[in-house]
Amino acid sequence: MTNKERMQLLLEGGVPDVPPHWELVYQIGRETYGLDPDQVEQRAWTDESAKWRARADIHNEVSLRLIEECDWAVALPMDSYNPQAVEYAKRALGSHALVPGFEGWGVFNTFNWQQIMDFSEKLYDRPYELHAEARTKCDHAKQQFRKLVDAGADFLVGTYDWGFNDAPFISPAHFREFVTPYLAELVQEAHELKRKLILHSDGCLTRILDQIYSTGIDGYQSVDPQGHMDIRVVRQQYPDWLLMGNVACNMLQDADDARIRDSVRYCMAHGGLGKRYIFSTSNCIFRGMPPESYAIMLDEYRRLCRANAETDRRCH
Repeated sequence: MTNKERMQLLLEGGVPDVPPHWELVYQIGRETYGLDPDQVEQRAWTDESAKWRARADIHNEVSLRLIEECDWAVALPMDSYNPQAVEYAKRALGSHALVPGFEGWGVFNTFNWQQIMDFSEKLYDRPYELHAEARTKCDHAKQQFRKLVDAGADFLVGTYDWGFNDAPFISPAHFREFVTPYLAELVQEAHELKRKLILHSDGCLTRILDQIYSTGIDGYQSVDPQGHMDIRVVRQQYPDWLLMGNVACNMLQDADDARIRDSVRYCMAHGGLGKRYIFSTSNCIFRGMPPESYAIMLDEYRRLCRANAETDRRCH
């Protein structure tokens, strides 16, 4: 199977021979391939649409290299939230990999400090205003889902960060009132569009994970070890849920071979091989990560995939 086929099988509810791989974001294209869409800004442009295409072409070239050289199952658009960029990536790369569409504002999530005071006041004094805002956010997200699907998105990702390192951003009771029912509507909308919806959230979700799962959302990405999320525990709780991530991003800041390989082995074992799992970091390949760290992570993933294939061959 190709990784694209493995990813499609996972989305359809199956379990492929080995987990496919991709990342939500890849920010070290300059370091690894000498390609950076921001380089386009360094020259004068009179045609903004031509400038946009030039940036998108560079981004698509990085995506193609990741598909061909790093086993990616998914082609990232230049801006996964933008239907125009999704359509552009789909035309260029859809035959090589699946293409996602992202949405990040459909439900309440973590705020900047200017917003948190206003939100907190409404939470206790004017909850009806929060429900009105939640309805507007949800309805807008449904419209965005339709635009992304019309643009060719093969599946959807909701980037709804709900966790700090030790707890969710609001209590489980408030989450049940102001987030869960609206998230359930978004899951239903995605399914009516015949698309799967995967959640991205950093942080500690332990106290609200049962609510998230109850909405029927199709997968959960991050499983953030810095937020005390252990993929072994989550897998035991939800054995059939599509999980993605848990290779600790903080250790990828340093190219520590042994620690990175240990993290990869843990995720593949518990995530993992023979289960509904997408191999990835606990967040993304971030700017400043040493390329050597990602290379170590990828090498151990490939080694485990080869070993699994050899075991299957011997068994048959």
